[in-house]
Amino acid sequence: MAANRFAQAFQGGCWPERTSAYRISRWETAAVRVPHLAVRRYEQLLDVQAGSLVALVDTVYRYFAPTVSAPPLLGRRTDVHGADGPGRLEELLEVALSGAPVAGADWDELTARLAAAPRQVIAPRTVWRDLAERLLAEMIIADGVPWMQRHEALHRLLAHPVGQQAAVAACADLAADRTGQVFVETVSVLDGSPHPDAGRHLLAQLVDPTNDRAQYGALLGSIRKLRYGHFTGAQMMRLVPALHDLLADSAPGSKTPALAAELLRRLRDEPRGGARHDPGPDRTPRPQREIGRADGATRAVAARLARATWANLPHDIVPFDDRLLPVLLHEMLFDPVFDVRLYAAMLLAGTPYREPLAAALGSELAVAAAGGPVEWTVAMIEALRVVGTSRQRPVVERLTLADGPPPSVTVAAVQAVGHIGGRSDDRYWRRAIHHHSVRWRQTRATTHASALVGLVYALGIGRNRRMLHVVRQDPTAPAECRAAASWWLNLPAHILDSAVR
Repeated sequence: MAANRFAQAFQGGCWPERTSAYRISRWETAAVRVPHLAVRRYEQLLDVQAGSLVALVDTVYRYFAPTVSAPPLLGRRTDVHGADGPGRLEELLEVALSGAPVAGADWDELTARLAAAPRQVIAPRTVWRDLAERLLAEMIIADGVPWMQRHEALHRLLAHPVGQQAAVAACADLAADRTGQVFVETVSVLDGSPHPDAGRHLLAQLVDPTNDRAQYGALLGSIRKLRYGHFTGAQMMRLVPALHDLLADSAPGSKTPALAAELLRRLRDEPRGGARHDPGPDRTPRPQREIGRADGATRAVAARLARATWANLPHDIVPFDDRLLPVLLHEMLFDPVFDVRLYAAMLLAGTPYREPLAAALGSELAVAAAGGPVEWTVAMIEALRVVGTSRQRPVVERLTLADGPPPSVTVAAVQAVGHIGGRSDDRYWRRAIHHHSVRWRQTRATTHASALVGLVYALGIGRNRRMLHVVRQDPTAPAECRAAASWWLNLPAHILDSAVR
């Protein structure tokens, strides 16, 4: 029997004991929580990147956890309580506080050790701030597994009983720096701390934001803070009217009103965290109110994608009735909260569905971009930035260069090209920069200025310093575009080097 053979093969590597098909079945059906070492053993048996499944499970568990806590939610790391604990902690701290490169696995171990010994004395207290600032600086320029490892590590600091205040301050200071380039996750990550300062800084970015990206990050962070009941009564008195004000945002392609509407809906349907204030009647414009709501059309898209994904699976995979796939696909494309869409895409990208799904999504995108709802097109582009492979990269590249799409589609494509699988050569980058530079000079449209900044972000994520120098030295480029290129070029070498590890 295949299940018994797999159970026999499970013993070995990092897994020290015998197990049974019954026990594995209980892990895989979520009857019991799978332990950390078991996930590591799956990585070994599946021959995937070390730490990739652990990082994925950590990240998804963290977002959907019922409460905020410092320890890893996947389970105790069995190697953090050994006799060499204090010495190993000192060693990891020394590296993290130096100019030496730090790998994602090191951040995972360091923060797991700190969480396992919450009353461990770390002196001087400025160490917490130095750790948080470096970890945050690496996280915002990382991608893939290195990003997930740092994202989880920062959440452990944000929930740490001693380190949380320093971690919150690091996020707040970076979010207030107008010369910065990454704002959404810098602000939204504040949802991971129950400290009152986290709610205060998040609400400040909602009411008086550094820029529109910081404000959108504050909205995303408010989703979880509302669920956890982190907002005080006084903060709720500021939150509700601020959300009503954001519903009036009429900027073309703005995602802010829809997310503000979703927050108000949650207040209306599931009041939490001292939400004793009536959010008032639902004055959300009907198109915004219906974004993300399940209906026949959106479910048909998810079902169509599921069938195409199943059809594209390798022939050696035994077919089975996967009822969860259409549900995850619907969340990935149509959930009103970006973070939920993101984590659904991450889950799917960590499975054998990734390549067949990417192919199906690429085909679906071609149809949607030719005349489907703009919101669907944007959602498919956002999904491809996570599940897409080098085969879909040309599709997204073409959308960054097209003149016909709505502004939101152009900006989404530019934002995706920095993350989707594969790499673009310098001919593409020069053409894309020239395309949007010319149109910006002709029209001064914010779409093309935003596209240029997005292209610089993609060059930074891809560590393409040659093209970053080209942008910085172009006197005809928008000032914010040249400033963005300078920001990337001025990042410390040890931060850049660490963030890809």
